[in-house]
Amino acid sequence: MKSLKYILFFLFIVHVHGLFAQANRADPVDLQGWFGAEIDLDLPKKWQAGVEYQSRIENNIKTLKGSYYSFSLEKELVKHLTMIGQYRLSNVQSAQFSRYGFGISIDKKWGEVKTDLRLLYQNKQLDLVDPIDQEPADNYLRARFRAKKEFSKKVDLIASFEPIYRMANGIRIDNYRIQGGVRINFTKAASLDIFYINRPDYFKSYKRQYHIIGTAFSYEFKVKKKK
Repeated sequence: MKSLKYILFFLFIVHVHGLFAQANRADPVDLQGWFGAEIDLDLPKKWQAGVEYQSRIENNIKTLKGSYYSFSLEKELVKHLTMIGQYRLSNVQSAQFSRYGFGISIDKKWGEVKTDLRLLYQNKQLDLVDPIDQEPADNYLRARFRAKKEFSKKVDLIASFEPIYRMANGIRIDNYRIQGGVRINFTKAASLDIFYINRPDYFKSYKRQYHIIGTAFSYEFKVKKKK
């Protein structure tokens, strides 16, 4: 558990550093907090479904940015290859967005390290909005590479790298997500992720830098096939 203490200390240092920053043109840096909980259903015939709620706090973890409700459905097509479908409803300040995602995930084990590559196409649509602040629909391509290694019987170390491309008048980089953290496995069904994300954002005409700390609790129910 010593490594967990080091990670928590690192996240604390990042927080202190971010207290003196603001996301604006003069100093486009912000510290955010992402906190969520998820329920997963392990279904028969290699189907999986999930429901997740996440709250995001920005402006150096002082202002609520919005609430995010996500639904997912996955199906293992063949060994190591999974089909993914997603939907997310976002209530962000005065706006409401729907986002649809479709893709695949390929997993492989290298010795003691489990890896997966997730490729996603996402479409974000504006549902309700303040007419003064309108945004068009957006299309994205995402490619996340993730690695997980067991540190102990109760703790896993997880790291991932994900470039996200925006499809508008061509394809260009929108942001990167570089993530590291630990997963604490309380039981086979219940776990808690504690993570840090470094997110350089290129959406505006100037580069923004986000430091994100967060937690995500997950609980899985196994649905048995009826005889």
